[in-house]
Amino acid sequence: MSTDTTSGSSGSGGYKIELLKATNWMPWKRRMLAVLRDLGLEKYVAPDATIPGSAIPSNPTPEEEAAITRWRDGDAKARTRIELAVGDSEMVHLIGATTAREMWDQLTTVKESKGRLGVLATRRALYRATAEEGFEMVDHIFKLRQLQDELHTMGNLVSDEDFVMILITSLPESWDNYTSSYLGASGNKPQLRSHELIAILLEEDRRRKGRSSNDIAHTLQAREKGKPKNPKPDSDKECFNCHKKGHMAKDCWAKGGGREGQGPKGRRGPHRNKAKSAQEVNNTLNECAYMARNFNSELGKFDWLKDSGTTSHICNIRNAFTEFHPINEEISGISSVKATAKGRGTVIVNFDVDGTIFKHTLRNTIYVPEAENCLLSDGRFLQNGGQIIETKEGCLMKDSKGTTVGKGTLYGNLFRLHARAAILDQERTNVASSPKISWDQWHRRFGHISISALRRLNSEHLVNGLITVPIKSIRDGMLRVTCVPKF
Repeated sequence: MSTDTTSGSSGSGGYKIELLKATNWMPWKRRMLAVLRDLGLEKYVAPDATIPGSAIPSNPTPEEEAAITRWRDGDAKARTRIELAVGDSEMVHLIGATTAREMWDQLTTVKESKGRLGVLATRRALYRATAEEGFEMVDHIFKLRQLQDELHTMGNLVSDEDFVMILITSLPESWDNYTSSYLGASGNKPQLRSHELIAILLEEDRRRKGRSSNDIAHTLQAREKGKPKNPKPDSDKECFNCHKKGHMAKDCWAKGGGREGQGPKGRRGPHRNKAKSAQEVNNTLNECAYMARNFNSELGKFDWLKDSGTTSHICNIRNAFTEFHPINEEISGISSVKATAKGRGTVIVNFDVDGTIFKHTLRNTIYVPEAENCLLSDGRFLQNGGQIIETKEGCLMKDSKGTTVGKGTLYGNLFRLHARAAILDQERTNVASSPKISWDQWHRRFGHISISALRRLNSEHLVNGLITVPIKSIRDGMLRVTCVPKF
């Protein structure tokens, strides 16, 4: 028997179901009940399952003894079926159970939420479930159906009409045009059942993926702005002065050369290493940073793709950079498409591995606003001791210790990673400042006293807060005359 499945055979055929794990209770329960029902053992896990009694417990009849023996044999078979279908990590929930009914009750107590809080939590998860761009339709529908089944198990029914509306509203914006035409044609009340709608959505999802599989990805090469594509004419010549290639002795900056001492000066001081590191990053960017341009409309701006061609990570989200240094490098490639790298810095990316979040800090990431997607460099990940395993279904990213720290799904000809960049909160501060008030306004606020009196109050600091405009704003004659208010 394998580690993932359990198999058995009976007069009605063989069975093969996935072992019970922490996350597959509902489908496992349905399959396990089907197996027990087909073998005639379902009655041993029923709520009213009890061992047959005897009219005289101390002296049972032969018929009563035979019935008790048959019940114990059937209960043992049911217990065997349940034990063989439970994974190692879930076996602890069977401790102490002596009958199949007790095993089943202990599993349902642990796995199924009960009470109003359980119903509230499950309903919240169902109504708030949303799919992101580039999602898997089959997995999304399975998640919604699983939540609906859990509610039904707890006695809280979700009608088929409600499930249709939940499914439609949970789809991303790229499906709005498709679903709105359906809603508009059917009026306020949908006419299709949930199974019919699921069949329509799956067919449309297959059509979109089939169309995207023919898309072509182009590779763009980043180079320094204004840098000629052809190599320098002196690139193969050797200098007779310093014996380095790329220039001649008359242009040599070293001692004894024609331009001795005219070369760029090295930076000194405590920030010398930092400047050197930044220069190395810029050199890498100018020489061989690549960006894959994706023409697949199903992939969104926030999607991360695994790219074996790029030697630098690329991000198109400015708010994702925790550290940012502006640059201005022209991006040109083998096609006519051009873009510009506007900066580089550090980005934190959250990878989802079966519900566990792994944070990856991507340093020296290039900021390209025009990029279709974000790109993760294979080479940079491998240089840090990582390992990438590619299959027909997707890819696994492992660290130096062999731990899976990232996953991806094959999407057309590209690997879409289960990752999102951490977006920084855009904090805003409203600062209140007192406006400057003219001498005329203070004159009126202080009961129409003279301007000279106001100036004395201000110059001798007899009051606080006299914020005024320049003296030029005083009207002619106000320094000498006190106005008379009108009544």
